[in-house]
Amino acid sequence: MSTSVAARAFLRPAALSFTAGLLMGAVYWALDITSPAPPLIGLTGLAGIVLGERAATAVRNRLTRRPAAPPPAAEGGRPRVS
Repeated sequence: MSTSVAARAFLRPAALSFTAGLLMGAVYWALDITSPAPPLIGLTGLAGIVLGERAATAVRNRLTRRPAAPPPAAEGGRPRVS
């Protein structure tokens, strides 16, 4: 994956998330209510969610990983391409 493709893959959801946050901020302002959590506490909670998801995925992958089949023997130690 090239850098520009990876950047686009990240920027689109990030922009949508930021836009949703702006919209919710405007709704909170219009209803004259404060956000449910202070910003630092909210960001810390989100970081915990992301790290927990990554850790659980890593543990699941490690527990279910099966040994890969060895590569086929080829002449000269290089894999053959058919």
